[in-house]
Amino acid sequence: MCLPFLRVQSFAHKEGTPMRGVIIAGGFGTRLRPLTLRRPKPLIPVANRPFLEYQVAQLRAAGAEEIVFATNYLADRIEAHFGDGSRFGVRMRYAMEHEPLGTAGAIRNAVEGLPPMRCIVFNGDILTDFDIGAIVRNHLERDAQATLTLYRVQRPHPYGVIQVADDGRVQAFIEPSEEQKRAAERGEPGEGSDLINAGIYILEPELIARIPLRPCSIEREFYPQILREGVPVFGYEGRGFWLDIGRPSQYMRATRALLSGEVHTALAPPGTRTPDGYWLMHEAEVEPDAEIEPGCHIGASACIESRVRLSGYT
Repeated sequence: MCLPFLRVQSFAHKEGTPMRGVIIAGGFGTRLRPLTLRRPKPLIPVANRPFLEYQVAQLRAAGAEEIVFATNYLADRIEAHFGDGSRFGVRMRYAMEHEPLGTAGAIRNAVEGLPPMRCIVFNGDILTDFDIGAIVRNHLERDAQATLTLYRVQRPHPYGVIQVADDGRVQAFIEPSEEQKRAAERGEPGEGSDLINAGIYILEPELIARIPLRPCSIEREFYPQILREGVPVFGYEGRGFWLDIGRPSQYMRATRALLSGEVHTALAPPGTRTPDGYWLMHEAEVEPDAEIEPGCHIGASACIESRVRLSGYT
């Protein structure tokens, strides 16, 4: 049985041209320890679902015919959860890295030996409701070899910024200096571009074939190289919700965003959303005079007794 979807995103691509999803899911998740000591970061639960399930649903809704997980740390846990993909309505493959290959090397390794396809690439720690179909259409209309999804932030320097020309072409990747990083930590706004790499790429197979099969960063090495060669790389500013869940505070915010409806994903949190705005799992019981605020999540078989008051995101 396929997982339930809240909505299917708009999607268009060239007639007869299939697409493949690639999820970069090999990170160690050190900033989220101890949650990641026994499971990979992309499988930590967010609103009671393994995080990767939200990305899988989004890629499937966008039209990906198969999904390849680029894995490393605790890779067997990811394959054990998703299997061949039949339970999720999309074919799944797994590409194990025997050494960390970086963001570009992981993409090349993921598709090595597979039929060439246009790829939608997701970093495995991004929660977003961007319209992926719109990004693909923009990519095709511009006849781009690569489209880099961008997101506008108030304090970009922890991430580095992207310079984009008026016609949408990416001009440069600018890494923050140590002073800029410290200024960002103090909460000071940055200067110049405020567009960051949102961790979602559309890549043509001819371009992927040029990525070296070795450790290689897509931001620091591969993109700058092809920009110098004049390869058409375009930026597309995503509209909607975007969050990197890699830090504890951001991980907690992701849960709040899903339960409150701030982010509109292709996959619902588990359970049923009640008219009062909280989520109720199967066989849970709530007494009529219990007070439960919107956004709470009541787990399976839980019993909320009379005069109990729950607030926040539990």
